[in-house]
Amino acid sequence: MTSLRNGFHYALGLAALAAASLRHRIGGYTRPTDFSPDDWPTAVTHVHEIVEDWRRHLAGQDGQPYGLTGLDILELGPGATLGTGVLLVGLGARSYRAIDAFALAKRTPSEFYWVLTQTVQGPELDQARLRDAVDGLVSGRSDPITYVVDPSFDIVHGAAGRSFDLILSSAAFEHFDDIERVLGQVSEVARSGAIFLAGIDFQTHTRGVRGRDPNSIYRFSPGLYRSLSFPGQPNRQRPADYLRILEKFGWADAEIRPVDVADPGYIAWSTSGLDANFQSSSADMHVLTGFVRAVKR
Repeated sequence: MTSLRNGFHYALGLAALAAASLRHRIGGYTRPTDFSPDDWPTAVTHVHEIVEDWRRHLAGQDGQPYGLTGLDILELGPGATLGTGVLLVGLGARSYRAIDAFALAKRTPSEFYWVLTQTVQGPELDQARLRDAVDGLVSGRSDPITYVVDPSFDIVHGAAGRSFDLILSSAAFEHFDDIERVLGQVSEVARSGAIFLAGIDFQTHTRGVRGRDPNSIYRFSPGLYRSLSFPGQPNRQRPADYLRILEKFGWADAEIRPVDVADPGYIAWSTSGLDANFQSSSADMHVLTGFVRAVKR
């Protein structure tokens, strides 16, 4: 029964993967979220939730907020807007630089950022700083927010000689083709004591499959998966891969903080249907989403 169930989901997942490959190869990588970029209320909520998630995982063990005042922040793969940068500056960051391989945020109209500043309120947000950040974006000023688009995703080049106290990412690392190269370059621009914090979605991104078989993308051999590659295809790196690479590049206290975990019943029947590289307990296939956090030595 288990083998039949896995066989069915293998076929279903393969069809979804082939369709996604064809769609992205024809249309390119244009939509990093599952909602329309014109849906501003949802986009504002999305940006606010990302920043709050970061702040929650930056907080100390005693629950004390992590102060952003005066920090230079780098975000990797910001996606459709630079709204996170606006909020981080409003929370006290001295500067925010975003680097992406795709110019997705350039399509966002300036009105969105004014809506963001009017919608997201709170005593911790410096309204003058918020307005200055948006004014800089609208006028094309590179201070305090800088947006760098580099198809080669060269982080050292994109940093332009600057270094950072905080390196952030949200649902982007799973799309990077070579996370060892990315983390190596991140290590070059991180100051001693800098914190790396990345929210990562380890599961399949295909909406029709995700709910019933979140580990669908791990069913296929490396050769088959590569043959159906497309821009933004999940890289299938697991939590242990991130921790190993961070350790290699001199980061301390590297940890994975699971957020969404798979039901034990699902893991029990689905694991035998995965490619051999993902069947061992060290692959942590129960971790569907989570945060990777580390401190630069």
